[in-house]
Amino acid sequence: MITLTKIRNLKLKNKLLLFFLIIFAPLILISKILIFILSQKLDEIAPPLSTFYTLITLDFLFFLPAFVGLAYLLSRAVTKPLEKFTHILDNSKEGDYSIRLTYNAKDEVGTFARHFDAFMTRIEKHHCLQNDENQKTIEAQDALKAAEKERHKLLIQLQKSQKMEAIGTLAGGIAHDFNNILSSIFGYAQLAQLSGDNPQKLNNHMNQILKGAQRAADLVKQILTFSRGAENEKRPLKLHLVVKEALKLLRSSIPSTIEMVTQVETTAMVNADPSQMHQMIINLCTNAYNAMVTSGGTLTVSLITVDQIQPEHQSKDYSRPGPFLKLTVKDTGHGMNQETMKKAFEPYFTTQKEGRGIGLGLALVRTIIEDHKGLSYIKSIAGCGTSFFVYLPVVTKNDSSNSLTEIDASLKSGKETIMIVDDEPDILALIEELLNKFGYSVHPFDNGESALNAYQEGKINFDMVITDMTMPRMTGIALAEAILSINKQIPIILCSGYNETITRSHVEAIGVQAFLEKPLDTYQLLNTMRMLLL
Repeated sequence: MITLTKIRNLKLKNKLLLFFLIIFAPLILISKILIFILSQKLDEIAPPLSTFYTLITLDFLFFLPAFVGLAYLLSRAVTKPLEKFTHILDNSKEGDYSIRLTYNAKDEVGTFARHFDAFMTRIEKHHCLQNDENQKTIEAQDALKAAEKERHKLLIQLQKSQKMEAIGTLAGGIAHDFNNILSSIFGYAQLAQLSGDNPQKLNNHMNQILKGAQRAADLVKQILTFSRGAENEKRPLKLHLVVKEALKLLRSSIPSTIEMVTQVETTAMVNADPSQMHQMIINLCTNAYNAMVTSGGTLTVSLITVDQIQPEHQSKDYSRPGPFLKLTVKDTGHGMNQETMKKAFEPYFTTQKEGRGIGLGLALVRTIIEDHKGLSYIKSIAGCGTSFFVYLPVVTKNDSSNSLTEIDASLKSGKETIMIVDDEPDILALIEELLNKFGYSVHPFDNGESALNAYQEGKINFDMVITDMTMPRMTGIALAEAILSINKQIPIILCSGYNETITRSHVEAIGVQAFLEKPLDTYQLLNTMRMLLL
């Protein structure tokens, strides 16, 4: 039995065929029968032309409703659903993949709607999968950032741990050097006391005391360069100077059975952090002399410039162009076999006896080299010694000389009013006497708070401030920032014995015009003052 639902679900061509059979065909048949009957009667009472017009009119009256019905059917079957689809699409939001036409008829339009819905379902699933992949990518990137932060944190801890190990290794040699320096200072000071009646001898003894004090200052500077926190401030660096400083610090720690040979043939620069370069050289040399500590031998350190990396030293993952600084640290110790060489750069791997090292030296060396975009290579033969090769890219930028560090041999006096701040009474008295001797009006303060109060009162018109860095209650940095907030033009000299949290760049950034390291060189202090007061 034919129902309305079944008719609605028919395909469009079947609907048209059914409509033709049910409505259109009977109308045509009826019209033709009527036309035939009427034509028989009309021929008897009307002329042929009138008969023709009558037939046309009857065809029009019967065919017009048929065409109107056909148009209505097409509108219901096609136009209305398309209008509904257009309305749904117009009201959808951009990026909305949940749109569905939900037209369940089994005709062509319904088939189109189902295909569209299936297509949108696939797009929606793909979009969800893509969102999941994007989320995983974001999570992976966040994890990589967190891992990089953790790696940097662990690297700093590794450096500190290894520095403590190295300081322990160097402690004997450092103590030996200090004792020699102190012996010289004590001896010449006692001789100076006995030579009061001979000005020439007294002057010679005082010069020897000054030389000893300068040697002690240089030794402290070397230790601080090695032990201070990892600032990782890369800048154009003359590596040959770092090599010489590191070897000078090592020399007294190395047994006399080991000969040290230095072959520095270049003054080229690399973009590097001085502290890390110092530590790299110390680690390599310490590792080398540990291999010869019982048998003795020769430790050779060479530094040259090369245009390219030796083919046998090249790595397939390293493609940086030359020129390079090539640092070689060679020993004549017991050497390593292939198995040991493979593990040499692994953290906590060591061939030393228990208590003589924790195996972080070479691991840290490799990390430092990679951080400076360099390349390392190790060559060793069991029983014949080991050679470490380090390649670092050369930079051509010249060192920018700081005019404030240039010392003028002719010391000039002045009449300006100077504030000096230091919590050490002996240093405060020394600077006050020195500046008074050169004509300055000096106002000493033993803490930052009293100095700041005096400046804020405005009773004294200060021309310059010289302050220590580390003081109780108020640091030199805090004092400088407070004074500069009042007067940005006043020259300030900041002095420090050691402070690992403050760098020279930080000091310059807040407006301090000069930074001097203790122990103060009086000539450098006086010349710096004149340069800033001009």
